[in-house]
Amino acid sequence: MNAGLRLGYREQVAGPAVPELDGVLSTSDSDLTAAAADFGNWIQHRPLAVLRPGSAADVAAIVRYGRQHGLAVVARGSGNSVGGQAQIRDGISVTMRSLAGIHRCGPDSISVQAGATWSAVAAATLPKGLIPPVLPDFLELTVGGTLSAGGIGGTSHRYGAQADNVRDLEVVTPDGELVSCSPTRNPDLFDAVRGTQGEHGIITRATLELILAPRAARRYLLRYRDFGTFLADQRLLIADQRFDSLLGQARHTGTGWEFVTEAVRTYRPPAQPDDRSLLDGLSHDRSAEHAETLGFRDFLHRLDPLVAELRSTGSWQRQPHPRCNVLLPGRHASAIILGVLDASGPEDIGLGGSVLIYAIPTERLVAPNMPKARDPLTVVFGLQRTAPLGDLATLRWMRQDNDALRAVATLLGGVGYSEVTAYHKARRQGRRG
Repeated sequence: MNAGLRLGYREQVAGPAVPELDGVLSTSDSDLTAAAADFGNWIQHRPLAVLRPGSAADVAAIVRYGRQHGLAVVARGSGNSVGGQAQIRDGISVTMRSLAGIHRCGPDSISVQAGATWSAVAAATLPKGLIPPVLPDFLELTVGGTLSAGGIGGTSHRYGAQADNVRDLEVVTPDGELVSCSPTRNPDLFDAVRGTQGEHGIITRATLELILAPRAARRYLLRYRDFGTFLADQRLLIADQRFDSLLGQARHTGTGWEFVTEAVRTYRPPAQPDDRSLLDGLSHDRSAEHAETLGFRDFLHRLDPLVAELRSTGSWQRQPHPRCNVLLPGRHASAIILGVLDASGPEDIGLGGSVLIYAIPTERLVAPNMPKARDPLTVVFGLQRTAPLGDLATLRWMRQDNDALRAVATLLGGVGYSEVTAYHKARRQGRRG
C-alpha cells in the first residue's frame, strides 16, 4: 500500500506515501478489528493500520514513518496480553507473528524471529535433544513478547528469567534503527529492551541459550491446608534445588483454600527419580499426594487440554480476563496473599480462573530491568480472573481489586509483572508520553 494512510476517521490524506515494504500494511476492517482486542477482552483500542511485516526492515521502516508523522507504533505477538499492552488507538499495530522464522539451531543456542511461539521453538529443539532453560506454562506466547516482559516459569528458581538466557537480540529502536545488541555489543540497548514492555525498542530476533533436554518428567502434586507450611516448603525446595520445575496454586475446595505445589523432576532414562528422597523433609498432606510420570514433550504441553476445554465453551475467546500478576517481597508475601484470599471465594476468580503462587530467589533475576521484588525472595502471585460475559459490575469490581493489589504490592517493595506503565499507556492511546 503506497497511497497514504487514513490518518483520521473523517479525513483522507493523500500523502505522504508509506515506504515500500516487503510485507503488507492493511487498513481492512477485519484486520483493524482483530488488532483492537486481546485475550483480556475488556479493552478496545482500534489502530489506523496493521503491518504484517515481511522483514525486520519493514518494522524499522514503519517505526520511522510513524515517528515522522506523529503515529505511535506498537508490536503485537499472539494477542495474549490482558490489559491492552499490545493495542494502539489511532496508530500502527505491527503483527509480529508474520516474523516467525526459526534459524540456526546449534549445539547450545538457536536463532529465532520474535514472532515465533515457544511451542515452535520447542518443536525445533527437542528433536536435537535440546531445550531453552525457561519456558512459559502456556507455550503459544511469542519469544519477543515474553522477552519484552522478562519471561518467568517453573524453572526460574534455577535459571532466572527468559531474559537472562538470551545471547543477543536484534532490535528496532524508537528512532527506527535496526540494531544488533548483546552483553558486549551495544550492551546498554541489550539491557534496556529486556523486561520493559517495548519501551526502548521492538525485538525482532533473538539468539536463545539451549541446554540438554530431558526425556521424561516425574510430576508431584503436593497439597497443603496451611499457607505458611506451603510457602516454607517452597523456600526449602528452591534452596536445595532437588526439583527442576516448581509452581504453586491456591484452589478453593468449597469450604476454603488449599495450596498445591507442582514439583517436577526431569530425567533421562535409565536414570529414575527416587520418590522417597525427593519428598523427604516436606510437610505436605501425604494422604492427598499425587505423582505421575510423563514424557517431557507431554509435560511441556500439559495445559493444552485445559485450553482446549476453555476454547470449546467460548470462555477463552469471549469472556473478559482481568488478570493481575504481582511480584511480592518474600517478607510480606504471606500477609498480602492471605489478606486477598481470606476476602475471596471462587466467584472472585471466576469460572476457569486460577491463582498462581510460587517463589523465585531474586538473585536469579539478573537482567537489570527485569521486574523483581525488593527482597531476597520474589513471590509470584497471579490472580488469573475470568469475568462473566456481559457482567460489567463484576468486571469493574475485579479491575478495582486488581488495582488495589498492585498498589499494596508496590508500597511494600513489590512490582506488577507484565504491566503497562504510564509511558506505555500514553503511547497506546495515541498520545506522546
